[in-house]
Amino acid sequence: MKTIRLNGEYRLLYTDEQENPEGFDGARSVMAVVPGNVEIDLARSGELPDIFFGKNVQLLKPYEFYKWRYERSFDAPAPLRGERAFLRFEGVDCVASYFLNGEMFAKSENALVEHRFDVTGLLRQGSNDLAVELRSPMLRAAEYQLDADCDAMTTNKESLRIRKAPSCYGWDIMPRTLSAGLWRGVSLEIEGENEITQLYLAAASISEDGREARIVCVFGAKTNAPRFEGLSLRLTGTLNGGTASDTFSYERRLYFTRDRMEFTIDNPKLWYPNGYGDANVYTVKAEMLLHGEALCEKTTTLGVRVVELNRADIIDATGGSFQFIINGQPVFCKGSNWVPADAMHSRDASRYADMLELWTDTGSNILRCWGGSVYEDHAFYEECDRRGIMVWQDFSMACGHYPRDEAFQAVLRDEAEKVTRKLREHPSIILWSGDNECDGGPDPDANVLTRQVLPDVLRRLDPFRPYLPSSPYMSTAVARLAREKGVSPEVLMPETHLWGPRDYFKSSFYTRANGYFTSETGYHGCNSIRSIKSFISPDKLWPWRDNDEWAVHAAEMDGLGGPYSHRIKLMADQIHELFGIDPDNLEDFALASQISQAEAKKFFIELPRVKKWRRTGVIWWNMIDGWPQFSDAVVSYDFVKKLAYYYIKRSQRPLCLMISEPQDWHVRLVAGNDTLRPREGSCRVWDADTNETLYMGNFSAKANESTRVARIRVSHGEHRLFLIEWESDGVKGYNHYVLGSPPWSFERYKGWLGKIAALDGSFDAQGVWR
Repeated sequence: MKTIRLNGEYRLLYTDEQENPEGFDGARSVMAVVPGNVEIDLARSGELPDIFFGKNVQLLKPYEFYKWRYERSFDAPAPLRGERAFLRFEGVDCVASYFLNGEMFAKSENALVEHRFDVTGLLRQGSNDLAVELRSPMLRAAEYQLDADCDAMTTNKESLRIRKAPSCYGWDIMPRTLSAGLWRGVSLEIEGENEITQLYLAAASISEDGREARIVCVFGAKTNAPRFEGLSLRLTGTLNGGTASDTFSYERRLYFTRDRMEFTIDNPKLWYPNGYGDANVYTVKAEMLLHGEALCEKTTTLGVRVVELNRADIIDATGGSFQFIINGQPVFCKGSNWVPADAMHSRDASRYADMLELWTDTGSNILRCWGGSVYEDHAFYEECDRRGIMVWQDFSMACGHYPRDEAFQAVLRDEAEKVTRKLREHPSIILWSGDNECDGGPDPDANVLTRQVLPDVLRRLDPFRPYLPSSPYMSTAVARLAREKGVSPEVLMPETHLWGPRDYFKSSFYTRANGYFTSETGYHGCNSIRSIKSFISPDKLWPWRDNDEWAVHAAEMDGLGGPYSHRIKLMADQIHELFGIDPDNLEDFALASQISQAEAKKFFIELPRVKKWRRTGVIWWNMIDGWPQFSDAVVSYDFVKKLAYYYIKRSQRPLCLMISEPQDWHVRLVAGNDTLRPREGSCRVWDADTNETLYMGNFSAKANESTRVARIRVSHGEHRLFLIEWESDGVKGYNHYVLGSPPWSFERYKGWLGKIAALDGSFDAQGVWR
């Protein structure tokens, strides 16, 4: 197949659709770049200021009612016999009509998936004129009725039928940016008479000794071979970065242009998540042969691994479970939720590598692609494949009761089929999840979208991965038992989102949580001062109270009384809870908030590690912002790291020594080993103020277990900082633990911070917040 890229410069016309419902007469125009968003083009032309500074994002509201027209010309080659031409649009936001040489040839209404149209009859040799018109998503949404069983958050009712990223309608972590644009690439594809049109490989099983893997291959093609005779398929797999011996091959006679086949790979190199082994990925070349000569070829990837999700629908008298098992090995999950990479999604791909390096650097082995965003592109999953980062993939629905009529079922089914076919080659995807926080009501199983439509698609197209109907998933059994017992359903759900009151991070809400797996939990942390200065006006830097710019950058679009305006005060409340103070200057506020967040995130990770396997993992919220804001992220949009980042990096080491909370006059020193081999070493625990050694000795840690090392006598009423150092296999590690209940002394902790930083010199104790 020949591909002609149609990215680059376009002419962009725009006008208010309510004022000018027909055509583009009198419309303004600017130069646009594809892939792109219209807001970026308007800012580039000087029509808009930096939309991420101050309150400028609020200037976008009128453009929600605009329509847009992209135009460009391109040259096409003379067609050869049997060729067909397709225009491929990888991302169009959102209500679109397509024109080639003045003739409309297609429409679409989904920004989340690719669109590919046969334009063979319209394409001319030489110059061609392409145009894409985009309607106002607000006006299109206003044409739909709202069903009585549908609902969404306060500012998001118009989101229920228009398939854009839910977060672009405004969220507690993202600004309202109801954008438009050709946000991913455009290309002309010329198909020949012989093409491989479908290629899907997956590991169906692996022998207990790991020496043999059974591979399923689903293949499809078109060909001009007479009577389909003399055809065969040859597969050649080469391990990325491997030697000549790290290959496999398989050849099979074809009796038809469609086939499903099974074969075995001997001594396969398996794909494992970070910390549990190598993330081996094969590049597989498929060739369709005619009498031994290649007619066409296609490449894909194969990660040889099998995934199980051992879960129960409910925690009852017999217990419960929620545990990922990769290649027969239980995996303790630690990582972060992946939220929109950028509020302007055309910039997402440029941020992938730098963002995912944060997962690798912090020792994370999982991320959850949250259902309020877009579906990321291949480059994202390729990075996750290579880095051994497991991906929990939500479908794009969040915090709403979506329509369940046949028309919307058809829309979601088409979306799921396109997303599944596109992404199923990536071994990093270990779970499909139906949505984010949409379960509820007396009978959650009545949701036909996540109980029928999505699982039916996955059974047909990707049967080798587990599926979870929702996150968190509320079964009908949970809903029924919760009503009978008069308790919150969350206490009966094996997988939970721990938000609650967001009070002291060691309160009973967190320590007594009943779930096995936490897929969301977070804690606010102020940005560094240098980051704040990049998006807040100089006269608005302080104080935070009644500060409209601070409110906007807590994603509050409607002013100081809006639904998200409380989120700045939440930071201040968490400072007061921990230190009993209300800072009167920005420097102390930023530092105290970052300490509060850092200790909270550290605790949220270490608590389940200490209780491994009663708790099986935590996906905390979240690694990095998608725009400049005050939030739970531990890295600001500009990649400036907060204090929490460095604490997390220590707490998530494959081998980490941690201290549990006091019980019966003692704390426990625990060695958490998240590798598949036993570890031994030496360690020391000492008081940071007195330098008194509290424990020194050797330790051993069982493979993939958390092992108690020692007991250290303490008193609940003391406020002390314990420093921890260990060495194993010639590598040193460091951690700390703060004993005592709030309020802590802010001045004392500032002195401690230098000692915590000095353990390994991995961060500047002052620089993280200034």
